[in-house]
Amino acid sequence: MKALIIGASGQVGGNLASLCVRRKIEVYPTSRVGQGFVYLDLADPASIAAAFEKSRPDLVLLCSAMTYVDGCESDPALARKINAAGPALVADECRRAGAKLVYFSTEYVFDGKSGPYSEEDPVNPVSVYGLTKLEGERAALALENSLAVRTTVVYSHNPASKNFIMQLINSYRSGAKMRVPSDQLSNPTYAPDLAAATLALVEKGASGIYNVVGPDWLNRYDFALKACAAFGFDPAFLEPRLTSELGQAAARPLIAGLKTDKLARELGRGLPPAEESLRKIASIIKQYE
Repeated sequence: MKALIIGASGQVGGNLASLCVRRKIEVYPTSRVGQGFVYLDLADPASIAAAFEKSRPDLVLLCSAMTYVDGCESDPALARKINAAGPALVADECRRAGAKLVYFSTEYVFDGKSGPYSEEDPVNPVSVYGLTKLEGERAALALENSLAVRTTVVYSHNPASKNFIMQLINSYRSGAKMRVPSDQLSNPTYAPDLAAATLALVEKGASGIYNVVGPDWLNRYDFALKACAAFGFDPAFLEPRLTSELGQAAARPLIAGLKTDKLARELGRGLPPAEESLRKIASIIKQYE
């Protein structure tokens, strides 16, 4: 099997690439920057076609997106080009190649008024990011046998990433205060667990929408406290704030999160609790001390 991983330089794509290699899957990792990658920019249709021509994949894992939520709000045209039009072109290439498409979506397709949400709950995005990701999701699902993985608050120990846990670690080490929303409920999701569950779904031939998130449903501040406890950090640098106090350009779904009953039925298990992954990250942190 040959897998084209779009966005392999990111934390999810990187973990997927490592897993595929271990499972003897031929990997074509793409990125807009860096050596050792196939060049692919979702805003550049020619690069999409060229990557498919080079890889001729059986499986396409579409992890790349414009994920800067406030940036999407200020530049909706670029957000739509990357998050909606790009995935539609990828879906077209998959159709021609006969490849299975896995699209990584988000809890931001919901308005955050009555979460956590199941796969069947009605969508209602409240930001340009959520709207364009929903458009990309629909383009992917228009392809027969495609899989949309909805996830959220993805984290790992990845110094190249700006994920929530890396922001927390960097703030603590630099002595900077970190303002953390205390009213955004969601499910933190460990990137390696997300990658493993996604490949397990692919191996089972799953299609349609699956929520793949961690089992802990809590607000960002409580998650930060849980991380500090695991890492041995004094949490005094954390400053809990209401989302309305943060001055963000885009609206956030507040009572959000995703239910994973469907995932558990398909795989016979859910993802491990956050304590388990935070302990792993704590071990990595100690190696750097």
